[in-house]
Amino acid sequence: MAESHFFFAAWPPADVLSSLRQRLANLGRLDWPPGSRCELPMRWHLTLHYLGTADPKPLQSRLDGCWPGPLPITVTFDRIGAFHGGRVLWIGAPEAPTALQQWRQGWLAGDSAKAGPFVPHVTVLRAPRPRPWVERAVAPLHWTLGELTLVASSGGHYTVLHRWQTGSG
Repeated sequence: MAESHFFFAAWPPADVLSSLRQRLANLGRLDWPPGSRCELPMRWHLTLHYLGTADPKPLQSRLDGCWPGPLPITVTFDRIGAFHGGRVLWIGAPEAPTALQQWRQGWLAGDSAKAGPFVPHVTVLRAPRPRPWVERAVAPLHWTLGELTLVASSGGHYTVLHRWQTGSG
């Protein structure tokens, strides 16, 4: 059985998925290395924090204690960029909204090793080797998050373990 990896995420509703597809329509015409693969839209999610294989229960308890309750959290995606030398293509935002930054700081309190920069994004393509990529602007997409989730990933399958309502979706 595959080892589970854990992360916090938000899943886009149908209208946001449709808008993301529209903004990414021209990506298929780019010169990607053989073996590149697009992520399936049903797997698209906004990763809020990757935990790896660490036991998520202690962090979930800390999250429950710092969650401020219902509040609107809107992320504006307006650029396409890449991580890992151009191997991971994403659509995302230049920075996290204040409410999301504050929540992240609360749950990461005391865990400075995991509190690095946060680029809100949805991974849309993975390439087998590095490729030069210049970040570019796209038409802004405003996504008001409906809920945040704790997710287990094992063998390519996602399982939502816990949900926090933002009160805005």
